[in-house]
Amino acid sequence: MCKIVLCMDNGNSCLEETKKYLGLHDCKVYTLCREEQDIRTLVEKINQKEGKIDLLLLGVDEDIPQDGAIGEKHDCELLLEVLSGQIGRTQEVIDAAIPLLRQGNLKRIGMITKKDSCISYCKSDSNFGQHMVWAGLNMLGKIYFNLLRPEGFTFRWYCAEENSGGMSAGEYLLSGLCYDAGEPYMHSDENRLVMRDAYLREIAW
Repeated sequence: MCKIVLCMDNGNSCLEETKKYLGLHDCKVYTLCREEQDIRTLVEKINQKEGKIDLLLLGVDEDIPQDGAIGEKHDCELLLEVLSGQIGRTQEVIDAAIPLLRQGNLKRIGMITKKDSCISYCKSDSNFGQHMVWAGLNMLGKIYFNLLRPEGFTFRWYCAEENSGGMSAGEYLLSGLCYDAGEPYMHSDENRLVMRDAYLREIAW
């Protein structure tokens, strides 16, 4: 059965390649463009045509304006505006998609992110705003994981790197993780928000 995918296009460099992979693997992909498109109008269109969403695909915005080294003076009001805009828009998309995700088979929310989104991994000393947004989106994922995992939702957080080899974002988004209902809850990767790279190495965040 064809999987229905809603993809939020916000400037992630891996998005087009991932959409092509999904399209070749029994998925029908709808794309939400940047601010010019209303999410609720698109969700209603999907509802009328498909009646469900199996996968909501998100991605960190790689075009966030650079703001220099962390030790320099920053425009805090602008940083807050960017942070709240990015996270608020993503939250709006997730909230709009949840009713149709509940009707889907996968009930899956996926994020294509970067290792620099990880507080414990990032070694960068610049672009404070960009890293705050990316870290904030990870926390947003954790909040929705806590809310929706009891309903059977699954989550895929993938750290993309250029020319990395290994498993592609599309392949990881569609893959299953370790899950055995008879095992202790925390023994299953499906019962944690796990962030992995192309070689399935867990990135602690």
